[in-house]
Parts: sequence; C-alpha cells; structure tokens
Amino acid sequence: MDRENILNEITNFYLNSRNFNGISLEDLYKKSSLSEDKFKEEITALIKNRKVDLIYEGDIPNPHIKPFPAPAIEKQIEKLHQFRIDDHIKQSEANAETFGEGEIKIRFVQGIGCCVYPAPEHLKNKVDWKKYVSRPFTLRLAMGEWQLRPYFFELGILAIYRNDPRYTYRTDDITGSISYVDEKLLNPSDQIFIEHFGFGFGDGGIRAVAVLLTDLAKLTPEHQQIWKAKMLGGYYKYRLHPEFRRSILGDFYEKESIFSAFLKELEVIKEMSEKISGISLINKTFDYDEKPENFGFLILPTLREYELFCHTLDRMMSDNLNKDFFKDKITESDLSEDETMEKIDNQLIRKLEIWINKTVRFSDHGPKDEMFKTFREIRGLRSKPAHSHFKNEWNLKFYEDQKKLIKQAYTAIRTLRLILANHRNTKSVEVPDWLFKGEIRTF
Repeated sequence: MDRENILNEITNFYLNSRNFNGISLEDLYKKSSLSEDKFKEEITALIKNRKVDLIYEGDIPNPHIKPFPAPAIEKQIEKLHQFRIDDHIKQSEANAETFGEGEIKIRFVQGIGCCVYPAPEHLKNKVDWKKYVSRPFTLRLAMGEWQLRPYFFELGILAIYRNDPRYTYRTDDITGSISYVDEKLLNPSDQIFIEHFGFGFGDGGIRAVAVLLTDLAKLTPEHQQIWKAKMLGGYYKYRLHPEFRRSILGDFYEKESIFSAFLKELEVIKEMSEKISGISLINKTFDYDEKPENFGFLILPTLREYELFCHTLDRMMSDNLNKDFFKDKITESDLSEDETMEKIDNQLIRKLEIWINKTVRFSDHGPKDEMFKTFREIRGLRSKPAHSHFKNEWNLKFYEDQKKLIKQAYTAIRTLRLILANHRNTKSVEVPDWLFKGEIRTF
C-alpha cells in the first residue's frame, strides 16, 4: 500500500464511520503490508504534509474519537517513533483474553492506544459538502473539527424546549440536558436529544448557551437549522462557565450554582426545624428534577419572565412557610398593640418574625432585619402583576435585576438557616461542606 492508498484508507474510514472515528494505528499497519520502518516513514510524511493527525490514548481516555485538537506535529512524530508496533502486536496476541462460553466467544486484544485521523487541511478538499447541506454541524465534524468544541447560542433558544411539555428540560444553571418525552407526540424531525449543554459568557457577562459539537451533530437536520440560526458569531468573545468546563473534562464541580444552594438551604432548614419542634417550617423541598421550571437564570430578558421568576421565588419562600409550624408557638402577649391573632392568622412572614424574636437573642439585629425585609420585598414584587396590567417588555436589565434579586433571596434563606443553627436541638444536623463554606457560583 503506497502513501496515497494509506491516506485514502484513513479518510474513507473516518467519513464512513458512525461517529467520525479514527482508524487504529495497528489495523492500518496490518492493512498496509509494509515493514514497520517504511510504514512509520509514510505516516511521518503524511503528518508533516498536514494530511493526517495521530491521537494518543495517553492524552485522552478514548483515542477513537477526537475530543480536542490534535497534539503538536513534533509530539505526534516523536510518539510514533517510540512505538514498537510489531513487538506490541506479538505481545498483545500472546496476552489476549477470551470471554464467553460455548459457540459465543469474544477475544480481547489490547490495542496500541493510537488512532489516525485525516487532518482538517486535507478534508476541506475531500468532503462533499452537498451531503451535509441541511446538517451544518455534522458537516463541521466531517471537516475534521474536534468533537468537544463548544459553540455559543442565544439563550432564548432554550425556551423552545423548556416551554414545550413534549420535551424534558433539565438544568442546574451550570449544565443541563434536553430530551423528548414520547415519540408518539412528536414528528421524527422533532425527536431530539442533547445530552449536555452548558453556559458561557460574552461581553458584559451576558449569558449564552454552550453546546458541544458532538451533541449538535446528532440533532435532526431540522433542529440543526434552528440552532444554526441562533448561533452567536465571534467565538473568541465568549468563555465557558468554569464549572461547565470542568464537567467537560470529567471533573466534579468546584462550586455549586446559587440556585442549587438555595434548594439545599431549604432542605437543611426543614431538617433543623423538625429537630426543634417536631414539625417542619418548610412545606416543600425540591429535588433537581422537581424544581419549578422558572427557578433559574432567565433565558429571555422579558418582563413576563422576570415576573414569573418573582412569583416562583415567593412561592418557595413566603408561601412555602408551614402555617402549622406556628401553632401554639405564638400568643396574644407576643403581638403588638394593633395586632390580633385573627389578623395575623395568614401573615406567615409576620408569624416567623414573632417566633424568631421571642426564641432567639441577637447581639446584632441587622442580618435578621434584612432577612425579613427581603421576604417582604419579594412578596411585594409578586403582588405587582396581580394588581396591574402591563405589556410585555424586552430589556437586558432584567438579567441584572434577577441576579441582584436571587442574591438577596439566597442571603435571606441562608440567614434563616444560620439563625436556626443556633438552637441546641440542631447541632446534629449536617450541613454540606460546600454550603457551610459558601462555595457557590452567583453567575
């Protein structure tokens, strides 16, 4: 097999494989029928001429896909000449393991851990772009782009899936996924699955959706066109959310989102209050899959989205206080002169204030007073749309307004947890280390 045939073998394998895979170095070597030295000479020439790239197992877990750009040319060639291909094949054959019983057996031979890919410079003259005319992201893979390259899109594209009950939309405001509920409810062209999406930031910290090329390329042609229309230009202007970047690399988050922290605070408050009086102060806590759909960073900077968020936030705070918790804990003597038990019966913020003031002694009332101020402000924001008629409005200021509000709301909920933590009965309640230390992302 001469150099041209070797290159054709590499190119055809890549373009005809299921996921644009590279061909195993040893398989290519066996097919070439060349001596090891001659084979390495041909591969080296192809690398130098920017016709092929080598991806090594030592650099990534699975060299059969190209998650990132290929290593430097010098490194590729250096590693190639370190391999003893013939010796490796003989040793692998000798140490091969066989699995299975009877007529069904599988023989496992340890590979060399290197795959060969056609270089993007070569593919640009070989790919028939007409085959991918309706699949712009699949075309990018065919042209040799790396699979885990992120692309950035307008946030509003997520509303298509979040607002459609035929899709399951999940996010912790760092990463997320989209899938369809039932194939019977959707045309085949709308049956899409995005295993991972995340977020990034542009100028001024404005959020954008970030999706990896490998997930975009698996979308139906119709949805690839939708996403292409919402793609943001100027790739260099955007940066990935640091925790999304960590997840791409297979690492755990260093910090949780402020929304995840809020939900965890509710869980801890529930447990603490049950330790104090045997009944929870909180009506409902929320798992990742159960959180209200409007509880997260806005994906559309509109007045309606912002008002929905305010409404949701109040339902998780003031409306989430358990009226039964205060039974037999407040008497007439605890009330101010203009209050009666009947008058405050449904005023749960006021009941919480009375109970805390009579139960806990404070050297500094500032944080506690600020907490109740926030509870009442959020209750007031919720009441606005109920008593006024408004036209929807698009304004980027709603992004900043919401960020400010969720920070205030989280501080209030955290303060409530810290107040309860001073009670002697709550000492056994475990607070996650990241929550205790405040390792939280507010963006």
